[in-house]
Amino acid sequence: KQWYQRRVRGLKKESMAKLLEDTCSLVFKSLLPGIKQLHRNDRSIKLTEELSELQRELIRLQKEVISLKDEIQQAQTSSISTTVERELKSYATVLSQNCSAAIGPKRLQAAMKRASTPVTEEGDRSKNLMIFGLSEAAVEDQAGTLRQVKKLFTEIGEEPTAVTCKRVGERKDSSNRPIKVSLESREALLALLKKAKQLRTTEHYRQVYLSPDRTLAEREECRRLYKTLKELRKDNPKRKYWIREGVIKCD
Repeated sequence: KQWYQRRVRGLKKESMAKLLEDTCSLVFKSLLPGIKQLHRNDRSIKLTEELSELQRELIRLQKEVISLKDEIQQAQTSSISTTVERELKSYATVLSQNCSAAIGPKRLQAAMKRASTPVTEEGDRSKNLMIFGLSEAAVEDQAGTLRQVKKLFTEIGEEPTAVTCKRVGERKDSSNRPIKVSLESREALLALLKKAKQLRTTEHYRQVYLSPDRTLAEREECRRLYKTLKELRKDNPKRKYWIREGVIKCD
């Protein structure tokens, strides 16, 4: 009888242990989705905070760009006003001295044209392409430059018509002068710029870069933009940053 009681008591303990184990397993399984959700929420909060910080930084940079554009525009307007005023005074002086050779609107028109030159900087650039890093021969004429440019275009599958093609800047033994190419259309320029990154995968043109023909102010703005892009990539190596339509974007 005593042996039987001990046996029954042992079975009950085993059953209770099994029941307790099953209960704990069920409780853990029921709590697991909630634990995972809390973890995801915490990660989402961190990502949201990072995104908000980047958006604030983007807004600050865009405000700086707008401010710089305003300053450039004011400086250009001031330059135009000063030049026109100086020419008008000179024109009035000539008239007061009864110099008939100077009478007429041509001089005033010339003054207006000179005053607008800093703004337009050699006229329309919308169809111009700049090529940097293309090797320059010791003796090279425009025909030779054009042949090199056409060979480069063929490498990326484009054959646009070049209206003019020439090296610009002072010749130096230590570097290759950039090439300015005036194309027949804006569409041809955009097609070349779209395929420019393909040059990095070629053997002969991996150090050659294509860009639009920018004004001095635009080049300075572009330089600041790429400097900011480089700093962002350095500070946040796990994020991806790129430039689209003059604005830094991130994933």
